[in-house]
Amino acid sequence: MPLHRQGEEVAALLNAENVKGLPLYQEAVILEPRRASKTTAIWSDTLGKAATIPGWRCVTAAQDGLRGRAIIREFMRVLELRDFEGARNPANRMGRLFWSAGSEAIEFNNGSRIWVVKPEPGAFRSAAADRIILDEAGELSDDLSERLVAGALPLMDTRPTGQIIITGTPGETRSGLLWDRLQLALKPKAKAGLLTYRLRDDEEMVTVDDDGRLGLDRNMLRRVHPGIGTLTTYDLIASRLLDNQMTRTKFEAEYGCRWPLDASVAAISPAAWRGCRAVDDAGAPLPLPDRPDQVGIGWDVAPDSSTASLVLAWRDATGRAVLELVGYRPGTDWLPAAAERAALKFRVPAGYDQIGANQDVADVLTRSRVRVAGLTLKAMQGAAARLVREIESGNLRHYGQDDLDAAVAGAAWRTQGDGGRLFARKASTADVSPLVAASVALWQYDERARRERPVITYA
Repeated sequence: MPLHRQGEEVAALLNAENVKGLPLYQEAVILEPRRASKTTAIWSDTLGKAATIPGWRCVTAAQDGLRGRAIIREFMRVLELRDFEGARNPANRMGRLFWSAGSEAIEFNNGSRIWVVKPEPGAFRSAAADRIILDEAGELSDDLSERLVAGALPLMDTRPTGQIIITGTPGETRSGLLWDRLQLALKPKAKAGLLTYRLRDDEEMVTVDDDGRLGLDRNMLRRVHPGIGTLTTYDLIASRLLDNQMTRTKFEAEYGCRWPLDASVAAISPAAWRGCRAVDDAGAPLPLPDRPDQVGIGWDVAPDSSTASLVLAWRDATGRAVLELVGYRPGTDWLPAAAERAALKFRVPAGYDQIGANQDVADVLTRSRVRVAGLTLKAMQGAAARLVREIESGNLRHYGQDDLDAAVAGAAWRTQGDGGRLFARKASTADVSPLVAASVALWQYDERARRERPVITYA
């Protein structure tokens, strides 16, 4: 089976040797997106070893018995088409194929054998093996993962060339066999071999425009999906997301190899936030600048109304975003008056997230005939993504306000049912209302600039 570049990388990882000619990696972790041919590459190498090394043995399993059987049967059909059993020409016979449900196996004339088992610890205790393949490992539960590895590893105790391959795509949570082994393989001086194409947690491959429509970063998708251009196309993969065939979370997992973001993932890189701090050439903090004539206004209230935040945002002459936390205080009694003063002074609506305690403040302002602008769920997702994007790119300035710093340091992501992301109000380790208000304020400023942008009309 011909291998593309990423397949050759898989083969190179599995065949790397130490000075004694033994496998350099007794454990190999392979994380690649769907339709990138990682399974084909693993099985090409596996079949090749079985065909050329007498008495070589391999056992394979997946997240359940049916999936494991489906994988081995796929390659048994390949062998059948190539007359593995010599049905068309007995002189070409290389071995036998066993199709019995649950006992599928490939046996070679040289005594090598490949067989499938259910993902159960007891299923691995019957014989020694030179290779163990645990496919779709991202779908295995925490408890089963630990017991499975404990049951599988002893098969290689008497095999100096033994190697276990753990592969798949991300599961629904940051846990389980594939996640745990990936974290171990990423550590400095790790003994496991690792081949991975994946998104970093601080990258935004899926974009949200001003109208809440989803888009894709073409270059980023091509970087993390090596099968584009040879095994599949950009347009086909993009359609899974843009035509609403998959949620954002599922799309990023399947085609970007990113586990769903949760409270364990910082929403904003501390280093990126520090890099946005306004300082002079000597590194000394700069004071807050004078406000321009036009700003965006955003407020946010903690879910239990214990605190509230008011933020102004604008862009300087270079297009760089600027944030100013105007107020962060206990309770909400102070907020309507402060938001009203800002809205009347700058003659713009005060923006807010249309949920929870924010509605009470919006009602007070509306009765005072102050213009307010409630952001939809899609707009809030876009506002959060835009703020983080500006921070990560360094296109933002802040002025070291402690309460805003604390909100950024403790902010985690919360994933919505459709795969969109918001700053987590409950799961974060700090009150994120200053950060939410900042995202709303910048969104409001950009929205006004977009609406007021000149348009040239011609006949």
